[in-house]
Amino acid sequence: MTYVALAALLWGLGGALAGRFMGEIPPGVLIPLRFLLSFCLLLPLTLRFPPRPEERPRLLLVGLALSGAQAFYYLAIHATTVATGIFLQYLAPTLLTLYALLRRERLPARALWGVALALLGAYALVVGPGGLAGGPLGVAYGLLSALSFALYAALSYGLRTPPLVSLGVATGVGSLLASPGLLLHLPQVLALSPQNWGAVAYLVVLGTVVPFGLFLLGVRTVPARQATLVAMLEPVAGAFFAWPLAGQPLSPWALLGGALILTGVALNRR
Repeated sequence: MTYVALAALLWGLGGALAGRFMGEIPPGVLIPLRFLLSFCLLLPLTLRFPPRPEERPRLLLVGLALSGAQAFYYLAIHATTVATGIFLQYLAPTLLTLYALLRRERLPARALWGVALALLGAYALVVGPGGLAGGPLGVAYGLLSALSFALYAALSYGLRTPPLVSLGVATGVGSLLASPGLLLHLPQVLALSPQNWGAVAYLVVLGTVVPFGLFLLGVRTVPARQATLVAMLEPVAGAFFAWPLAGQPLSPWALLGGALILTGVALNRR
């Protein structure tokens, strides 16, 4: 769980910095670059330690799930708002809990209460009193991002391939799928300023390779339902980091939501 929590903290820090430094880079440029540069960084390691043959088909599915989680998330925030997109994506632990119940798994009552409290906390922290925004299409994109994130965690559980090698394959799949978009936005890529490239480099290393590697390391032994719930620490970390970095003060709703998420995660400790 520690590795997943560290990943969530880095994602939260990256989100806070993104609000300050990455507003000039459109998602159509940022997402393909994120996948491609992450893949290039991990390619030597992937070639040096190739994945286990029996796990290669599964790794391709992990890459498809990761690509879907990223693509549907950005489509959701484009069609709705960032707050709505984040909240909908973090329905992933709820979906996995419902799936476990449908399979008649015996979950303790405290675990179910923990998921409910974390979901309520995410709504209070991310959405707040203003409520969800956006139409049915944006909500559909958000639900697809949650489903993709849940599948990404579930397919990654128990992998024996080294985490960074698994991530190398996954980002390779994402790069292949995003290559048409990169070619379409090539003039915008070439027009990026040195400051923009610095922001992209940060996002690739400390927003993708390191945290996703930590998440994959954690989910080798932590079930997907618990891993995605611990990942809900991301908006908590983002809210706290945004206070000093982006000048966004902590509201009472943010404090209440953060406390509920932390309680929900604590109730789901194994």
